[in-house]
Amino acid sequence: MAKAYIFGGGGHARVIASFLAASPVFVVQQPVGPATLPGTTLSEEEYFRELPPGEVYLGIGSNEARALCASRLRAVGANMPACIAPTAFVARDAEIESGAVVCAGAVVGSRARIGRDTIINTLSSVDHDCVLGDLSQVTVGVTFGGGVRTGVNCFFGMKSAVVPNRTIGDHVQLMAGSLVVSDVESNVVMGGSPARLVKRLSPG
Repeated sequence: MAKAYIFGGGGHARVIASFLAASPVFVVQQPVGPATLPGTTLSEEEYFRELPPGEVYLGIGSNEARALCASRLRAVGANMPACIAPTAFVARDAEIESGAVVCAGAVVGSRARIGRDTIINTLSSVDHDCVLGDLSQVTVGVTFGGGVRTGVNCFFGMKSAVVPNRTIGDHVQLMAGSLVVSDVESNVVMGGSPARLVKRLSPG
């Protein structure tokens, strides 16, 4: 069995570790003991110096920090498969791209595509024919109706939802409990039911 390395030492890294059959090595900025993380650790400096063989997972919640880490890993040719929890359901004809994570109880429907380095968190549902852009985070209990398309680097708060066939731009943040019923432009924060503009963001 290939050795597994998880970049990160927080909650999301532990979640990924819980999906893997074997105990992984956590790659962190500074090594820590087993009292902090359940297993062995390696510093980022050591990893990039040695480039040990094995599968690499992104256990980093922040979209920005995850993007930097992913870019550095791909530059050295790291093997970054998608990580899918045993209790998630992913349709046979769905596509989960490199570095993406699908957590426990999540559902990814027929012909859906989850972009690179995107997180689909616990009990979230991505219905048929959805296309979710790279480097986004779908938090706990989010629902996408069929045919939704999102841009890159988006954040969907807990229990938010998007009705079918809507298009959401890049760098969009949707507040917890919000309901999107119309298309959403890029670089905005949306909230409420139905969701309305809360704030404009600087173009990312």
